[in-house]
Amino acid sequence: MKKEKYYPPEHLKGQFNCPHCDVYAKQSWAYIQAQGYMSLGNASYRSIENSLSKFQEMLNEEWTISRCEHCKNIIIWFGGNILYPKKLMVELPNDDLLDDIKKDYLEAATIFNDSPRASAAILRLALQKACKQLGEKGDNINDDIKNFVKKGLNEEVQKSLDTLRIIGNNAVHPGEINIEEKPELVLKLFKLINFIAEKMLTEPKEIKDIYEELPDNAKEQIIKRDKQK
Repeated sequence: MKKEKYYPPEHLKGQFNCPHCDVYAKQSWAYIQAQGYMSLGNASYRSIENSLSKFQEMLNEEWTISRCEHCKNIIIWFGGNILYPKKLMVELPNDDLLDDIKKDYLEAATIFNDSPRASAAILRLALQKACKQLGEKGDNINDDIKNFVKKGLNEEVQKSLDTLRIIGNNAVHPGEINIEEKPELVLKLFKLINFIAEKMLTEPKEIKDIYEELPDNAKEQIIKRDKQK
């Protein structure tokens, strides 16, 4: 079954997958106003200690708030990044990745808002481990990709691997790509990790499982055919 496309939360976008309910839903937006005391019916919102000094003003434009039209929960943003809730902004890692790689993926997702550069560096490490899971040494990603290509690697997967490698390298070593200025590139790396896993792990496994369902005599005929010169 084809997975539904995931649209990560993005500042000032009209629709995306809500970090509260995960539903792709319309988002309403507003600026945030600070109020020292506000009474709504029987509910009162006060400072921690009512004796503290209070203030009331419109915060600057970096402070915004969105509300999901599906679950009605709010998201608090500052400078285009989510402050609340602290949840993943990406889809979950592919199930066929090793647990250690999935752990790196989730760690990279958790820290993305705080440091896109650190997030990209961890994804590079996850890629290195994925190359090893796929049968290469995992010591040098560039050499691993070269070996994959020799084995007939799909061009789209090769481009995904190289994109992950290059952007990840820029997170570790100064380069031409400024990740802090283009955090959206890091979000795309999560998609690439899952795309690579889907093409190189999940799809071959599914094909193998279906093939194993064929009658034994049919598989024997295929083997016999392929041995013929």
